Amino acid sequence: MTPRLFGWAVAAGMLVLIAYVGGGSADAQTLRERAAGADHYTEGGTERCLSCHGGDAMTIVGETAHGNLENPHSPYSQQGCESCHGPGALHSSRAGGGAGRPLLMAFEGIDDIAEQNAACMNCHAETMGELKGFAWAGSLHDNAEMTCQDCHQSHTTENLMDDPAEQRANCSGCHRRQIDGHPRFEGRGILFDELTCNACHAVHELEPYE
Repeated sequence: MTPRLFGWAVAAGMLVLIAYVGGGSADAQTLRERAAGADHYTEGGTERCLSCHGGDAMTIVGETAHGNLENPHSPYSQQGCESCHGPGALHSSRAGGGAGRPLLMAFEGIDDIAEQNAACMNCHAETMGELKGFAWAGSLHDNAEMTCQDCHQSHTTENLMDDPAEQRANCSGCHRRQIDGHPRFEGRGILFDELTCNACHAVHELEPYE
């Protein structure tokens, strides 16, 4: 290779490298910001979060089991909103700055399924007072890549999964054929319509059941 061709090759390589680094700088910066704020919770806790996210759908959490300050196991008794949504010091410090602030766990489709479920299981895998911990990883629904939010809602004062009709409606989103064709055990004294699905089916069970 002649000196001139070698020089052109080096220049071209440098241009490609600059373009690659420049094009990924925004993503790299976001990752650095996330890493820098990964272990930092807001000083104001829940009040800091509600200063922006103060709608009824957010403040109602204070009326739920997750917002029970008298329960030492509740999220509000620990890191507040950030117990579930993750450390938000960097997020809240830039909230007034608009675009570019790092997002927290929103428990939506854009969030990683494993991360969503891990946020719940950080508490619910352990026994908390009268509430027994349960397994999830390796269960039928976990293997189907479902999230806890597919069945459970946190920002509500009622546990809809305790209501037979609500639970059946939720389960029918995937199991309509099984529910419609389920034996009703007529003549055996069983009030089928008053039963929840999980009265018989262990939805969090690790091994497939018959």
